[in-house]
Amino acid sequence: MSQDMTSQVGGKKKGQIYLIITNISKSPNIKSLLRTAVAFGCHTIFIAGQRKFNFDHQDDKSDIPSFLKSSLNDGALKIVKFEKLEECIQHVHSLGIQVAGVEIDEKSIGIEDCDDCFIGDTAFMMGNEGDGMNKKQLSLCDTFVKIRQYGGGTASLNVNVAAGIVLHRFHQWAMS
Repeated sequence: MSQDMTSQVGGKKKGQIYLIITNISKSPNIKSLLRTAVAFGCHTIFIAGQRKFNFDHQDDKSDIPSFLKSSLNDGALKIVKFEKLEECIQHVHSLGIQVAGVEIDEKSIGIEDCDDCFIGDTAFMMGNEGDGMNKKQLSLCDTFVKIRQYGGGTASLNVNVAAGIVLHRFHQWAMS
């Protein structure tokens, strides 16, 4: 847990937030996920695959939003890339971070039940824009959370909207 998080919660450790970006099809969604993660206090973002997106912030043709480049240059934000999702998850686990999939599933815990769904340092992994989480992603998660929905429409939210809701709720929990 970072020093700033510890001091903000009065010395009581709750957890640090991380995001895993993998299996996201659309470049604008990746950019939005990066922005959202930073907005809710994420200082390290793990990337698995995503070969079509240029994460090299020092490259003139980088796909990283320009306002995030200074945070990457000064070390306030870190992007850690992996070729394969399994390597990413192994690294995340080696740091003592649990992986929470954001997926509508009977095993998922509603984010409203924070005492049950958030435990310590957590890396959230979102599903693909069209198909949700694939079998590999599902098999690599330690736990699952969901956003309860109350309307009669589709049960799916835009990937960035869903990430924003989950990351905001985790941040509230971590600061309580």
